[in-house]
Amino acid sequence: MSSDKQWMYNRMRGGYLNPKFVDGVNVFVQFAISQPEWTDGPRIRCPCSMCKNRKFLEIENVKLHLVQKGFVPDYYEWRFHGETTTRRNYEQGEGHTSAYATESLGPYHTMVMDAGGPDLDFDTMEESPNPIAKKLYEMLQAADQALWPGCEKHSQLSAVARLLNIKSEYHLPERCYDSLLEFMKESLPQRNTLPENFYDTKKMVEGLGLLVEKIDCCERGCMIYWGVDSALKCCKLCGHPRYKSRRRESTKHKGDVPYKRMYYFPLIPRLQRLYASKATAKDMRWHDDHDKEDGVMHHPSDSKAWLGLCTDGFQPFGQSGKQYSCWPIIVTPYNLPPGMCMKEPYMFLSVIVPGPNNPKHKIDVFLQPLIAELKHLWEVGVETYDVSQKQNFQMRASLLWTISDFPAYSMLSGWSTAGKLTCPHCMEYSDAFSLPNGRKTS
Repeated sequence: MSSDKQWMYNRMRGGYLNPKFVDGVNVFVQFAISQPEWTDGPRIRCPCSMCKNRKFLEIENVKLHLVQKGFVPDYYEWRFHGETTTRRNYEQGEGHTSAYATESLGPYHTMVMDAGGPDLDFDTMEESPNPIAKKLYEMLQAADQALWPGCEKHSQLSAVARLLNIKSEYHLPERCYDSLLEFMKESLPQRNTLPENFYDTKKMVEGLGLLVEKIDCCERGCMIYWGVDSALKCCKLCGHPRYKSRRRESTKHKGDVPYKRMYYFPLIPRLQRLYASKATAKDMRWHDDHDKEDGVMHHPSDSKAWLGLCTDGFQPFGQSGKQYSCWPIIVTPYNLPPGMCMKEPYMFLSVIVPGPNNPKHKIDVFLQPLIAELKHLWEVGVETYDVSQKQNFQMRASLLWTISDFPAYSMLSGWSTAGKLTCPHCMEYSDAFSLPNGRKTS
């Protein structure tokens, strides 16, 4: 393909659609449909600024989206449509490019390469990564290992990523997944590297380090069985038992079943991953590199704290009529540029507060693991490897603000949002009054 693709971001000219842009869109579509291994039948990925290569659409719809919204930023290399990729050397001051052929690589192989890149040479790095980062890079280097000798379309890691995506999308049971792997291993050449079963698959991807903690809770929301209380068998406040009682022994469920369980996604590994990936490491330093004006705050990073926390409840089973209130807690890093920090990939789901009831003032019980991590990040910090600078540093973070509606504000802050002192700004100076008949507060 021609290296001159400036037309991609010159959509309008003089208030009208640029003819060169229209011709370029037609060239792009013709190229995309000529790569059948990257299409979904008659559909191709839409690279417009809204779809961002996540959706497969009909050809005419893709053209319409591109004309209306333009291309996703910085998509000069059509890597999601089968174009041979040329990787730039990320080192500052070097103007040459390092090319490697990916003519036959699929999107899951590309996903792995975008995370770490194939040119991770520990011997040439200015400072060796810390053990956690090194473990990640060693796993990503497994993407260079073919699924079997001579395989050009998939590596072991990209094949596993594809299989896990299929399992999640179609809700495959574990036994079905194991049977599918068994059949695939029988069909592939003998020296293939495909895992034996779902257990081996999970052990392989554990190297990513983005684990989830399942923490038992009191059914009434009084406490969580975490930290020094992790071994308790009943609630230390209300005495409610931790596990459900069994009428008879079951061979299917060998472990104890808790009444309620919350899910916690540790924040530190996810922040470290942003610095470990070449795709985001440089953007994580935007807060320090961008132009600032003394005394003027244009962005949260112009202050001294750059994490935001937000929460709100929702009804996951609302259409079925079942009342169940679930509360996700989301943390956002404001180190990133404005165009990235509010995007879905960088809004970290940290806590899922289970239902069925609204936690109300007890929500702080479920925030304990997150608060402990935030305190550690503020007081001590963690050693983190910045791949763009090729050096380790002590990462620290602090919470800038919380974002929520008024009822959730009451839960997070402990301030009552009902009655005469509803307004946290006016407090006792409020002009609130009660209606004489209905007794409702203004």
